Amino acid sequence: MKKKSIKAIAAALCATLSLGLLAGCGANSEAASGSDSAASGSAAPESEAVKVEPVKEFTYLGMNTGMTTEEYNAYPLVPLLEEHTGYKVKYDQTPNGEDTATAINNIFLNREDYQAIYVSKDQFYSLLAQDALKDLTPFIDQSTNMKEVISDFGWQTATKDGKIYALPRKDARKVSNFAIAFRADWLDEYNAENPDKQITVPSKENGYTMTLSEFRTMLEYFKTKVPQGGVAYRIDPNATVQETIMPAFGICNDWMDVDGKLTYFVDHPNFGSYLEWIQGLYDDGLASYAATPEEPNVVKMMQAGQLGAGRTFHWNAAAIEGSEGTDDKIGYISVLVADENKGDLSKVRQFAAEAYQFYTVVPKYATDEQAAAVVDWADKTLDKDFFRLMVLGEEGKTFTIKDDQYWPILPAFNEERNMADRYLTVCREEDMAKYWMCRTRKTPAQDKLFSRANENIYTTGVKSPIAVMPPNEVYDTKFATASRELLTATVQTMFSNQRMSVDELRQVFAANGGKEVTDSVNEWYSTWDAKDSYNDVKPVK
Repeated sequence: MKKKSIKAIAAALCATLSLGLLAGCGANSEAASGSDSAASGSAAPESEAVKVEPVKEFTYLGMNTGMTTEEYNAYPLVPLLEEHTGYKVKYDQTPNGEDTATAINNIFLNREDYQAIYVSKDQFYSLLAQDALKDLTPFIDQSTNMKEVISDFGWQTATKDGKIYALPRKDARKVSNFAIAFRADWLDEYNAENPDKQITVPSKENGYTMTLSEFRTMLEYFKTKVPQGGVAYRIDPNATVQETIMPAFGICNDWMDVDGKLTYFVDHPNFGSYLEWIQGLYDDGLASYAATPEEPNVVKMMQAGQLGAGRTFHWNAAAIEGSEGTDDKIGYISVLVADENKGDLSKVRQFAAEAYQFYTVVPKYATDEQAAAVVDWADKTLDKDFFRLMVLGEEGKTFTIKDDQYWPILPAFNEERNMADRYLTVCREEDMAKYWMCRTRKTPAQDKLFSRANENIYTTGVKSPIAVMPPNEVYDTKFATASRELLTATVQTMFSNQRMSVDELRQVFAANGGKEVTDSVNEWYSTWDAKDSYNDVKPVK
């Protein structure tokens, strides 16, 4: 990407996200309401140059590491960072759990001695609305790497009225975290016994997909194979949203654009068909639901040989197949497809996640010299060779390259780079998408599941716009209750004889705040200029 000045970026930003993305920060906040120039879409004035001598020491508050603070400061990366950047950084970390937001708010309230603070998206927007953050624009404008390796969209999410108030960190890549694990050996048996009506085996050629009808036929056979106490298909607690099945009904994420409006999955026109299909599995004894965490889940039942298939996460693959290799008896389906789309990769769609979820901010009370140091320190970590060293370590020692792909060398990678993400403030985004794959290849089984689930994710994955929505008071206060009540009703409707109609389920969501939530998120969505470009993969019509 051609290097751009902050003036050029600011002009683009005022015309895009600073209108819509910040609209939900709170109407009573001056920081959230936007200035006249932002509202009109005019470019912000060019930032004034700030020429100061950066301090050489500062304190950085990172996310909780699971280590002690002493271990955090003694990790092998710390001396490398100091030597390369020239800055001595004292590392601290947030408390684990619900105290994080309180701890961060107290830092700003008490003007505590922190110069760089790593915060979540919601925390960033909350602090922005309180006018608590330092304008970093002039320091970023003097940086060497940032403007080249962070996308314009990333800068948009960190911008208000043409000024940049944070260093945005993007998820490593677009990703699907789950697949349907199934007994490949049983499928092979079925195909051998039924040469005239074989089921398509998930493969690279078909994107590791299977049609709805084929999948059901497979489960009918699996029902004859599982021992007593087993089941053909298992659904884990709270997993009534089956991300690997819903796309076959055109539902490609929990919130998606339907005719220009954000629509929760229960209100999607095809939800009734999905509900009926899952109910059919349950009614015919092909599927069961683990109502509590104490009941056997997909992984445990697979381990015990009591299960034909079930949706699971890529980090569970080693528990299913073993940590030393892979098991040919286990296969993976990336996603189910509608029968009419069999073999057509252009019609495959998947749930996908990719967003800017974390930001490094500088308190407004920090000095220019401190802000300059934080930005320069982060910028120096983006030097191409050092960034690879920081994330992966040394080739031949902690990682190796095969066919232009990066693979960890264990246990050295875990010992020296497993916590590298706790020291990252910003990323070389294109490089990180490749480097991060080391973390999905720690066991052959994990690599097998992840690679199959993500075989075509860049051309099939549909993201939820909610992932980049700023704090929204109605959503933040009412969605959890509405979603929880809907989940309870949906579980009962899917996995018992006490059933509600689709309209009744929709009413459960609406009556518990879902209608206000939907109205509120669409008030934001209707003003968001990036809504047409955010998802480069569109749902199949």
